[in-house]
Amino acid sequence: MSPKASVRLPLSAAQREIWLAHTLDPSGRSYNFGEYRELRGRVDPELVRAAFRQLAVETDAMRIRGVGADGDGPWQTLHADPGDQEPALVDLSGAEDPAAAARDWMAAELARPFDLAADWLTRHALVKAGEELWFSFLGVHHLVNDGAGQSLLGARLVELYEDAAAGEPWRPSPFGSLAELLAEETGYLESPQAAEDRAYWVAKTADPPPAARIAGGRSAPVPPGSLPFVRRTVTLPATYTRQLREVARAHGAPWTRAVIALVAAYVHQASGTDAEELTLALPVRARIGERARSTPAMMSNIIPLRLPVPAGGTLAGLLGAVVTEVRQGLRRQRTRFEEFGPEGAPGRPPVSLQLNIMAFAPGMRFFGVPATQHNLSNGPVDGLAVAVYDLGPEDGLRIDFDAAPESCDTAAVAAHQDRFVRFVGTALAAPEEPLSALELMDEGERRLVLHEWTGVTAPVDERPLTERFEEQARIRPDAIAVVFGEDHLTYGRLDTEANRLAHHLRDTTGLGRGDLAGILVDRSLPLATAILAVLKTGAAYTLLDPDYPDLRLTGIAADAGIAALVTTEGYAHRVPGPWPVVRVDSEAPAIAERPGTRPESVLTGDDSACVMFTSGSTGRPKGILSSHRNLTSTVTGQTYCTFGPGETFLQCSPVSWDAFSLEFWGALLHGGTTVLQPGQRPEPALIAHLTPHHHITMLQLSSSLFNYLTDEHPTTFTTTHTVYTGGEPASPTHIHTLQQHHPHLTITNGYGPAESLGFTTTHTIPQPTTNNPTTQPTPIGTPLTNKHAYILDHHLQPVPPGTTGELYLTGHGIAHGYLTQPTTTATRFTPNPYGPPGTRLYRTGDQAHWDTHGNLHYTGRTDTQIKIRGFRIEPTEIENTLTTHPHITQATTTHTNNQLTAHITTTPNTTTTPHDIRTYLRQHLPDHLIPTHITTHHQLPLTPNGKIDKRALSRFAAPPAEEGGRTAGTPLEEIVCALFAEVLDLAEPPSAEADFFTLGGHSLLAAKLANRLGRALELKLTLRDVFRHPTPARLATHIETRPADTTTAPEPRRARPVLRRRTDQERITS
Repeated sequence: MSPKASVRLPLSAAQREIWLAHTLDPSGRSYNFGEYRELRGRVDPELVRAAFRQLAVETDAMRIRGVGADGDGPWQTLHADPGDQEPALVDLSGAEDPAAAARDWMAAELARPFDLAADWLTRHALVKAGEELWFSFLGVHHLVNDGAGQSLLGARLVELYEDAAAGEPWRPSPFGSLAELLAEETGYLESPQAAEDRAYWVAKTADPPPAARIAGGRSAPVPPGSLPFVRRTVTLPATYTRQLREVARAHGAPWTRAVIALVAAYVHQASGTDAEELTLALPVRARIGERARSTPAMMSNIIPLRLPVPAGGTLAGLLGAVVTEVRQGLRRQRTRFEEFGPEGAPGRPPVSLQLNIMAFAPGMRFFGVPATQHNLSNGPVDGLAVAVYDLGPEDGLRIDFDAAPESCDTAAVAAHQDRFVRFVGTALAAPEEPLSALELMDEGERRLVLHEWTGVTAPVDERPLTERFEEQARIRPDAIAVVFGEDHLTYGRLDTEANRLAHHLRDTTGLGRGDLAGILVDRSLPLATAILAVLKTGAAYTLLDPDYPDLRLTGIAADAGIAALVTTEGYAHRVPGPWPVVRVDSEAPAIAERPGTRPESVLTGDDSACVMFTSGSTGRPKGILSSHRNLTSTVTGQTYCTFGPGETFLQCSPVSWDAFSLEFWGALLHGGTTVLQPGQRPEPALIAHLTPHHHITMLQLSSSLFNYLTDEHPTTFTTTHTVYTGGEPASPTHIHTLQQHHPHLTITNGYGPAESLGFTTTHTIPQPTTNNPTTQPTPIGTPLTNKHAYILDHHLQPVPPGTTGELYLTGHGIAHGYLTQPTTTATRFTPNPYGPPGTRLYRTGDQAHWDTHGNLHYTGRTDTQIKIRGFRIEPTEIENTLTTHPHITQATTTHTNNQLTAHITTTPNTTTTPHDIRTYLRQHLPDHLIPTHITTHHQLPLTPNGKIDKRALSRFAAPPAEEGGRTAGTPLEEIVCALFAEVLDLAEPPSAEADFFTLGGHSLLAAKLANRLGRALELKLTLRDVFRHPTPARLATHIETRPADTTTAPEPRRARPVLRRRTDQERITS
């Protein structure tokens, strides 16, 4: 019954969710929901107009206009009068293709945004495409109605049309009152049943399986005024539909359950997931009781169907599980999908795909003529969504595949559609066969993903690094090889000095082929000499980062089993152990007496060249043993980069990164020049100075550093013709900005783990064709020559284009394995079933998919490994180190917004502070592994399965910074505090004693702070200054006094006995 005057009503729980989403994006069209009927016969527009006016009088949902919020929450205004609501009468019968013009007009009309504060939220139109071809359009904002409500409106509109046509009084309205419906919902929410229902869902969704995503391909830009999704539609062949109904009947299930089982099986198979469960989102009416079933309103909900998909499972077995899950879920369908998380941390569980199943009445008549019903939009699309419509026993099933445009293009949606239809036919023909054995791809797709896209093989020059460098030294001895500051070494001089040091190392330590030497030297000319010298002895090197804690350096050296340490007098004491030590500075006179000729050594491309240590999932760093062939594969015989005598590289990456190899060897193996940046960390201000000063032509930057230089130092790239970025997802906005400023610049996005020695795939980014940056994620591209890539499922079977799987690499970049970790090596380096005998695959742990053009796209990880500002981080290593603290009993980590938070429990009656814990961690871990925040808990939350509930922990707010101390006491401290607040985006300046890194700072923000302070005070500050003086008070004092750095040389250490030489195989297995 209509109210006599306008009334303000609260929003239902379902409406509140949509109101919030709309408020965050008022111009969005995601919640525009609509359908149309195609009418074949004569229709009287005036009767339609009269019927619609009466429908608006009867329907509360159609008289909602004015939605807002105040201190009591969001509300809606229900008007007594429907106002000027009339169906639009649109005549397109004169168009070249009237039916197509009608469909285009309806799509555009539905895409038109609603203003919740001012618009009526229901739109109806009657579109004429011919005297006997009409389209009845009904569109709403999802806030006021859902699919079940739309069906109520459509049925009542037909009744009213019939009454008008017959000249009869309007039949009594069947609709209930919106106010009474809201009161009924309040009663349910306050009932014991609601609490019982919610408890069921909290338990059901605890420790959920990860979402098994299958959308993929290039993202598809949405034209202005279009609905925000990509759609492809197919009608399932009638034979498949009959088989489906027969299989369902044979197992005592409705046909809809068989559809759910087939979709779940396809998603599991197509996603490549190794989880034995997956969750589908199933929209439900959530209408319990007569009032709910008879009232047009927004009430629909989603229930998660958590389905077992075990290895060897069959369609018949899955169908039984579906029947049980749906039955249990429908009994509790009123608990809102957004409220399924534990108390205090509600939220949506991860789902793999949304599946909507609807029945359209066959043989429908609408306005007295034959009609067919069509859906235009069901609401927001996340990833890929499937809607299935029952058109009746004769017409079969119509299936819409909708994809979010940011994750999928039309070609990828069409490919999924074709594969699904093939899969359905195969599965229905053999419902008792294992689902994992069913083939998704046709021969053409298999050829693409196993051969054409996986990479190119070309002849290889097997010479080791030393021979290639020595060739350049013979050809161009006077060319500059390495620059540091204002000093440099020519190729001839570098070769001679490396020869002398190599002879010295052999004579004093016995270093030779099969050995491994640690090099602990600041980035400098002696570092370049030491690297070449070690290789010339026949040994391999591991570069030890002077910024690492001494305990970590010693642990790395011990794990590597180094046969010698090459260092300087000032660093020799930092790595004590049973190995001889050569100090390149204090032993310089003796080294100078050695022969300048090449030491005799016999090396092949398969000999070990270097070991790089990365964060380890076992709790200790992993040493990656790589060969000469591995190193040269990235920088020789390639077309992604211009290598040659005219090129100048800047070596600014940390020496412990695999990126070092491109910057160092990319120059020295081709007659180019490498300029060494002072310091161990990439220093943005120095990079911005060195690049134009030395006319750097090739620059390699992590994505974070690339973004920072684009924002803060855009003139860095004036002399550069090529920039490589990688290590993290590229920022399309920053790429576009840099291309606008420097149109001459080639920007290449690269991907490659250290186990494949630098770049393995690259994608050169095309110049922009518009003034706006693309919203598409940047591909990681195609494999380099002699490096190959496969995307496989957990059975090592290839997955189709557009489907996410795990990225496996093979070819000349693949390392020997991990030092002294045979189990990890065997797990990660496996026999290659798709290559020549004896070749191996490296399992990256990275998830990716092919797009329909043969480009690779990175989509995430299969494990907990993360990357922050280009650093590879295994949370397990941090957690294990935390639990070695004497007062920490449990530890775990979460990762949000590029920051790590440690969550710990401590022994009773202890007063350990976050500052104490950070001090402890800095004795064991490098800076990038130190958590930004440390939160102490009474106990860590657990899932019902007894695991730490990281989903619950991730919702804990970061703890307040431990400031303490005093406010700024001098004008300089006030300036520093103000810039702390600006750079860290703090609401107000911190105290003078607040630690920059405790407040959320990291290396790039520290660089920004140094840059901003330098500009404000007209002086030069470096990244190292902020690390050494991390509080406003200390930094202000440093600025005022600017003391000179001093280094005290330790007592020299005596050389230790030479260790027994070990083979590469022994290094991995022992």
